Amino acid sequence: MTNKTILREIHRENKSINRNLQRLANIGLIGLLGKSAEVAKKTDDSVGKTLAKTGLILVVVSEIVLMIADIIDYREEKIEQQLEEDDE
Repeated sequence: MTNKTILREIHRENKSINRNLQRLANIGLIGLLGKSAEVAKKTDDSVGKTLAKTGLILVVVSEIVLMIADIIDYREEKIEQQLEEDDE
């Protein structure tokens, strides 16, 4: 392996770790927003319900962006592998 390929692999792994940390944060946010939605529902707080719904929608959007990033990285890796095979 050359230094360039090692650095690419490290960069890819770092990006993967960062996305996984974001997913863990999203799981925590889902729990907090779910609890606040329950409290808002019990107290009939319309602002709390709206905030909880908005937060959950933002978490969903974040997860979609993370999934798209995973797909793009996967495609880039496959293209790099094909180019390396063609060079050999």
